[in-house]
Amino acid sequence: MSGTATFGSAPAGAGRGRGWFVAVGSVLLLLGIAGLFMVVTLTIASTLWYGVLLLVAGIVEIVEALAKPGESEAWRSRAVRFLAGLLYLVGGLYAVFQPLAASLALTLVLGLTLIASGVARAIWAVAHDAQISRAAVILFAVLSVLLGAAIIAQWPYSGLWAIGLFVSCDLIAAGLSWCWVGLFGRPPVPANRFTPRGGVAAR
Repeated sequence: MSGTATFGSAPAGAGRGRGWFVAVGSVLLLLGIAGLFMVVTLTIASTLWYGVLLLVAGIVEIVEALAKPGESEAWRSRAVRFLAGLLYLVGGLYAVFQPLAASLALTLVLGLTLIASGVARAIWAVAHDAQISRAAVILFAVLSVLLGAAIIAQWPYSGLWAIGLFVSCDLIAAGLSWCWVGLFGRPPVPANRFTPRGGVAAR
């Protein structure tokens, strides 16, 4: 049993993996910080990207509705899918050719959604007595309602910055998360913490 044992040594690629996490997180963090200084441009760019996604979804929906044989799917279901594809196309074209007006509409929907979700969360937290983190849920619900009310109160001007601000904050949060994992995350634990050079793992 002559051999040298290694105890819990990190794999050779662990440092390189951490470096990739930090690099990606730094890029996301820089993009998010830069987006805070050009929220209007980021809002329009996000609306354009959303319009492109709607166009692609509409085309795929229409092609699938028309390409399937009649016996494989009822004509009513195909008609509904065809109409949904047309709505996607109209919404996508509107977002692509009128991104500023589309961002105003999306911001209004966003504010209403935040208010509705906050009210629903608060009601759900009050109705469920067994929930442990009820106070935290109610706090986030109140913040959601206040944020939605602030967006609607400043509408239509909030349509110029709300979406871009949300995207920037999301990028910053993602960048911080990646950097945190790269800098302070626990390294992967080897499968055999004590492995003699002879190839037999000690239990």
